[in-house]
Amino acid sequence: MKCPELSKALALDSLRKVFNSYKLGTSMAKQEEQKEVEEKYMILQLIAGQLQEMQKQLESLEAKSGEIVGLKNSLAKLSSAKVNSKSYSSLGLGTFVESEIKNTGNVLVNVGAGVLVKKTTSEADELASMQLAQMDAVAQRLTHNINAMSARAQELESEIQGLLKE
Repeated sequence: MKCPELSKALALDSLRKVFNSYKLGTSMAKQEEQKEVEEKYMILQLIAGQLQEMQKQLESLEAKSGEIVGLKNSLAKLSSAKVNSKSYSSLGLGTFVESEIKNTGNVLVNVGAGVLVKKTTSEADELASMQLAQMDAVAQRLTHNINAMSARAQELESEIQGLLKE
């Protein structure tokens, strides 16, 4: 979920060039005006860094949400599988072993610190749905914050450009 404002806020190269050329001619510019431009520029750079970090967090949330959707799909398939049917179980890192399904109604869920709890497939699906809803809520708040910060960055860019034109 990329924000168009993000790329604009992060595209500071042209603004940097104008700012640097402005710094070269500071002998004619008022020092107070220069200080204001420098402060706004530093704030803009901080916002750009925060926007990049927030975008990474959003991408991470989206990846985790995708994993949860995959889990929900796997739980649905498991529920409809027949007992003693063949399956492939993941050993990790894309390595699988052939296995036989002995129980389609229960799974073990890692609840943290390596502790596994037996849950029915429907309970595990409910848990996954709750996690997905929580992640979606966090992603919405993060997107809202990204948009607000991007808008502030655009305001700062306009203010800086206005000060540099004077």
